Amino acid sequence: MALAASSLPAAGLAQAPLPVPEGPAPAPHCLDAGNVQHVKQAEAGSIAVRAGDGQAYRLDFAAACPGVPNGREIGLETPEGWACGRPGERLLVDGRACGISAVDQIDNRAFARIARESNRQYPTTLPAVTVTGKANNDDRGRRLRGSPDFCFATRDVRGWNEDPKGIMVETNPRRNGGNRFYRIEVAGSCSKFAGVKRVEFVSGLQNGLVCGNPGDRMVGVAFSPGVMMDTRIPGSQCTVVEVYPSN
Repeated sequence: MALAASSLPAAGLAQAPLPVPEGPAPAPHCLDAGNVQHVKQAEAGSIAVRAGDGQAYRLDFAAACPGVPNGREIGLETPEGWACGRPGERLLVDGRACGISAVDQIDNRAFARIARESNRQYPTTLPAVTVTGKANNDDRGRRLRGSPDFCFATRDVRGWNEDPKGIMVETNPRRNGGNRFYRIEVAGSCSKFAGVKRVEFVSGLQNGLVCGNPGDRMVGVAFSPGVMMDTRIPGSQCTVVEVYPSN
């Protein structure tokens, strides 16, 4: 049985041409090991990756394999170039070999949660994709980085609407990792938004990004003739707790 070794993207590292898988995927849940775009880790027992076609996967390890995002040389060693959770599949991290016990497809919501936690644990390993917000005296937001996997820039919001699944936000895809639409989840029912036509999104960290961080919120606004400008509607705000791209 042939083994294919594929390099995974790591921040700041040039990537060599990746091998093409031999034959079709052995099963629908299998990952093309040479087509991985992002690697995230929230716990030592697994990683989450996003393939070039946008599909996200979780790879579980046979034993703890911490610190993957900090690796300078990361690769997948898999039979015929497919990772499926079969014997012999391994993640290689700076000379370490971590056996892969399972591979499963996951949705954007699950990937966003893992990516957000990975961002907290490994903040220096993320590429510079953050949109910087307004200057302010508190620089904590500017020290943090976000990712279009779980954040959108408030200045790039084009519109919003409610549907049976919740709230959808339209953004400028050129400035948000190619994502045009984001699904957001809020704490509670947000019933006070009934009839509200315009909203603004507020970054709790004051860095111009809404990611589901503490203080991120959605606020209703309306034109006030008295001051000739938009003002926030009293009591019309909801806390944003989840953000993820919508396919």
